[in-house]
Amino acid sequence: MIVGRAELLELIDTLVRVPRGKTEEAGNPVLVLEGYGGSGRTTVLEQVLDRWQRRTPTVLVRPLERPYDPDNPARPVLAAAMLGLSMDLPGFPMAFPRTVVAQIAISENFTEIPATEHRERLRTALNQYKDRAALVGFIGDLVGLVGAQAANIKLPGASVIAPTLSQHLSNLVVGRLTRGRLITKITWGSAVSWYGHQDLGLRADAETVLIELGIKAASEDAATRRGVDDLLISAFLADLRHSAARVAGRPSNVVVLLDDGDTPTAIAFTSALLRAREAMTAAGSSLTDPLTLVTTSSGVLAEELDGQVPAPVTWTPRRRADPSERDAWARLRIDDFTEFEVKTLAKDVTSIEADRIGEHVYRLTDGHPAATAYVLDRMRQRRRSVDGLDDLLRDNHAGPGTAVQRHLLGMFAKDLHPRKQLDDDILDALVTVSAARTKGDALRLLTLLPSGIGERSPLFRSPSLWSGPPDSEVLPAFVRRMGLRELAARTNHRAGWDRVFGKLLDTVPSGDRPGRLHYTRLLRGGAAIVDELGELLPITAATEWLSLFDEIVEMSDPRRPDADLVDGSDHATSRVEHIAVLLAVVPAVESDLRITIAGRREILCARAAHSFERLAVDATDRSPFLLRANDYHDRARRSR
Repeated sequence: MIVGRAELLELIDTLVRVPRGKTEEAGNPVLVLEGYGGSGRTTVLEQVLDRWQRRTPTVLVRPLERPYDPDNPARPVLAAAMLGLSMDLPGFPMAFPRTVVAQIAISENFTEIPATEHRERLRTALNQYKDRAALVGFIGDLVGLVGAQAANIKLPGASVIAPTLSQHLSNLVVGRLTRGRLITKITWGSAVSWYGHQDLGLRADAETVLIELGIKAASEDAATRRGVDDLLISAFLADLRHSAARVAGRPSNVVVLLDDGDTPTAIAFTSALLRAREAMTAAGSSLTDPLTLVTTSSGVLAEELDGQVPAPVTWTPRRRADPSERDAWARLRIDDFTEFEVKTLAKDVTSIEADRIGEHVYRLTDGHPAATAYVLDRMRQRRRSVDGLDDLLRDNHAGPGTAVQRHLLGMFAKDLHPRKQLDDDILDALVTVSAARTKGDALRLLTLLPSGIGERSPLFRSPSLWSGPPDSEVLPAFVRRMGLRELAARTNHRAGWDRVFGKLLDTVPSGDRPGRLHYTRLLRGGAAIVDELGELLPITAATEWLSLFDEIVEMSDPRRPDADLVDGSDHATSRVEHIAVLLAVVPAVESDLRITIAGRREILCARAAHSFERLAVDATDRSPFLLRANDYHDRARRSR
């Protein structure tokens, strides 16, 4: 069931489709899908693959399926894209002679022989691979290099390419070079000569360019590596362009879906593509390419490419920039599910109770896609009701040792690891910093974090994990709630609840009253701050007092130190007693998972309304308090 992504998928469809009679217009911008761990970026790519792989050459490349080897000069992401696009699709044959010639040059070791022999070595290699059988073997080795990075050239669940499939794919690639003719010799003439002009009007010696490519492909110098990448991608685009030109009335572009777009190999591929297209424009070339590239990122990609290429534009699923602007690339943030979308997904659990289940699951996850799917699936499998969500979070995820709440938090932590793996140190650090209201506050906890996790670590640099103005960036509320639950459950840990909140409270900057009162409440309970709030009420502007109150109670305390005020009867009469009620009841109504029975929520909302009405008497302006009371009266009525 595709929920919440229909508009995004339709937007991507418009990037793939080619309007009738407009195959020669400028290529589409690169689309970068941004989000934090578990936001559904990979799922969108898989849905696009499913929609298009039977209609146009389409490949989903997963760089992390193979360990990153900085010394490997063969550019496995490029090789995976070439091989994946070579899969058999009637009526749309893709041939990659220029890319294959480049791989042949890269495979030769020119440094072991004198420069006077380089040209002869290149010609010998090219002549060797004119033989069909030898070239099939060479491509087979390339398939082995790629491993399982191209998702559409391996059997489901397989970690390597099956030998029979490798042989079939090698024959396909070679067959395309001969346009299906059963000949035993292959000519490289036009593929080699391309390196002399590169569609840029250059007048270079093609063989010299290929020799230089073979020598410098393994260079560790960043600028040299970029130059190599640019040349390889330009050859790849030229191959796509020439292949597409043979398809009359081409209805769609070629599609490369690049997952894990923040990995070094993926960044190299995307940046080289952007630079290659920019070079064509700068050279005044009218040539275009038929490639639609969609990649994923946590926001790191845009930061890495800052200064290398023009800044990307920002799109939304509903509204993209004017196509006539010819944007080079665009970033699009993947939204969490709305409450209505979560209720729709809850129909997989039960159609009758879907609204109630969806309401409470949304209250738990804030619509985080992976967490929402996990919780709903767990409820369906174990026949849990919404009354058991608190217990569900404390359950073991997959055996003793890891509670569900820790597993859900791990979805975010994985995205902070270079290989998207769960690292306990990163997860423990995320639990600790979840106590902080802002990134600035979290940085005051550095001494409590595991060794090696500092201010420059991905935990603090992730553009998608932290949001808001630079001076007050915050974690997602769902992350903080799960983190606080894990923090409360810590035993015999050097960064337990009291030490973490004690550190935050001891280091609060002077003048930060909201922070001081927020941390005091979570460390010592609401009773420790009611007197100060009571004194401020008659001398502070009403809206300012309510804003201060909201900052203090933005997170509920999973230990429930004020449970008596929530579970007991309402006996408040004085100003400080009503403030104490609100400090306990308001966060409970918002996020206490134990409060799911409609009648109980109605009573608590009514109690909150009553206390706001009583405080209005002592406030500098009654209206804001009465409006707040009316809001809780309305919520009480809706709970019936």
